[in-house]
Amino acid sequence: LRAGDAAHLARREPVDAPGGSVPRGPATATISALQDAIKQGVRVWIGYLDSQGNATSRILEPARMEGGYLTAYDETRAAVHRFALHRITGVAGL
Repeated sequence: LRAGDAAHLARREPVDAPGGSVPRGPATATISALQDAIKQGVRVWIGYLDSQGNATSRILEPARMEGGYLTAYDETRAAVHRFALHRITGVAGL
């Protein structure tokens, strides 16, 4: 493996999401911001409603969007996860 690949594959520890209010915004702006983040390869902070309707926030490295889901590396959980787009309340850059 190249050095960059080895570093990328190394075990990463979870990080805390920023404090303050969870990102919120219109769905069209949220999807547009996520598409931009995927194209640019940048991390984002999202607001997310879990299956119980509780508001949470996550730091993500988005990879792709399809079929109503965002696939991303969730830095707050240190794992790849699929997020239902209708549960994402907003996006903020980091």
